[in-house]
Amino acid sequence: MAPKPHYLPAALIGGFGVPEAGRAAGLRHAKVCVRRRQAPERVFGPVKAENIAYQYGLYDVDVPSSDLPADFAETIWQEYEGPLPAVIRALEQGTVTRDGWKTILLHVQAQSIRHPDYDRVAATYIQEDGVPNPERDHVQRQRQTTFRETRRWMANARFALIRRGTAAPRFVLNDKGYIPMHDTLLDLKGVLFPLSGEVAVLMVVGVAQPTDDYEGGPLAERILNAKGMKIVNQIAWTVAEIICVMGHPEDADYLLQLSETGSTVRLPRLGPYRGNREQGFFQWALAAGGVPTPSRSQDFRWGARTA
Repeated sequence: MAPKPHYLPAALIGGFGVPEAGRAAGLRHAKVCVRRRQAPERVFGPVKAENIAYQYGLYDVDVPSSDLPADFAETIWQEYEGPLPAVIRALEQGTVTRDGWKTILLHVQAQSIRHPDYDRVAATYIQEDGVPNPERDHVQRQRQTTFRETRRWMANARFALIRRGTAAPRFVLNDKGYIPMHDTLLDLKGVLFPLSGEVAVLMVVGVAQPTDDYEGGPLAERILNAKGMKIVNQIAWTVAEIICVMGHPEDADYLLQLSETGSTVRLPRLGPYRGNREQGFFQWALAAGGVPTPSRSQDFRWGARTA
């Protein structure tokens, strides 16, 4: 395992901050500001990205085996973490390739199992399956299962690249790495994955068509206006069981303004996107015949067991 086993890639966190001048080690040493749930009255930092979102022992295996190797988690992370920063830059520039997009999808898939809160969720499901006192290896096996089964949700989803508008604040990042969203009017559920201060990927589940090629790239591209960005950043702060949110050091005051309840945020009358009047975040996902699959949409919870 790495010296600091991160549950959110350090280089991803660094992409929300300011790179260290003259440092050749990349975004791991970039600095961000941090607001913690346990001390919401203040913002800390700037803090190096490598010193955030890690926990020793989180992916340890007590009795390694051929189907549960000691390094099972690190093997998954190594599939995509190395190229991830360059691919995110390519997304920002509009030059991402098919292989690059597959790297983004691996990040999306893995983030469903990386956070420490996954242990709590997995233990609950394992107990419901008749194991009253789940051990750590039970949870690690469930991590493997959830990682594999998450791809089913993704194959039945549609994806959009979401950009920050010129007048909108930057994206902020919580330490789960994702923002669950629900369109009550359409009864659709989705997840937003902020990738930098400039771009995010939005996944809407249960709407794919048989002719879709979700591995080929995002179906749509949208630009968030200032009010739309206010909504997603507010949700980022109120996601259950997060430990902190992170952002650009210049946005420390902005992080502090995110409310505890989110009650101050309402959907804009003209919609969340610049240049169109789509009333919600998910209308683009219904293009070309996309329709929700109720059983999957209603039961969907990111980061929970999917089998």
